[in-house]
Amino acid sequence: MKMVCKGCGESRKGVRSHIIPESFFRVIRDNDYTLKIISTQPGEYSKKAPIGVYDSGILCKNCEDLFSKLDDYGAKILISRKELKPLFSNNSTVGFMLNGVDYRLLKLFFISILWRASVSNMPFFKKVKLGTLEHEAKRLIWSGDSGGEHTFSFVLAKFTGDSSFNKAMLYPYPRRVAGTLYYLFYLAGYVLYIKASSNPTPRVFRKFISNSDELIIVNRGDLLESEEFDVLKQGNV
Repeated sequence: MKMVCKGCGESRKGVRSHIIPESFFRVIRDNDYTLKIISTQPGEYSKKAPIGVYDSGILCKNCEDLFSKLDDYGAKILISRKELKPLFSNNSTVGFMLNGVDYRLLKLFFISILWRASVSNMPFFKKVKLGTLEHEAKRLIWSGDSGGEHTFSFVLAKFTGDSSFNKAMLYPYPRRVAGTLYYLFYLAGYVLYIKASSNPTPRVFRKFISNSDELIIVNRGDLLESEEFDVLKQGNV
């Protein structure tokens, strides 16, 4: 069935488009989980999703292929790379340093997730709405330009610990940091905070904007001790 592609604007056959790449869901599935989508909405129940969440009404094949390089790089950095250097403060691990990161490519990968989530009609992404910034996100993706340091700036955090819950996939949702809108995405053990506002990056997050090939990742601790765990308990996982 043909649809109007949200990339090129042409009437073409849609293809199965994973807003969050399937590889991120595969990590969870490989841990012998029955993969579930956990809703944060009252009255909505968890659903099985063997290959993750995809939308066939977003992109044609030509436009979907534009995302392959970004998706592959995101998986390489967040799934395949293991050499995280711990950062300590008062004998506690407060974060990690990852070297050899192409910050432009990684940022474009995160922007691509944000844009795809915004244009998708899937219930999993219904809280993600970029509004007037949707066009800007698309322009950056198609031009390969990651924008200025405050444009869709992000902070990456990581759940740690031995619990298998740490890689759970929760619905993305909005949160304000110092009055500035961010969206949170859960990516197989990582939490992405990505700014969706024309406001400058809040001072508390500016230290995480990289000007080199080093990326600081915040330690979020064990998911079992986080506010998100209440959502997982409600989902009866």
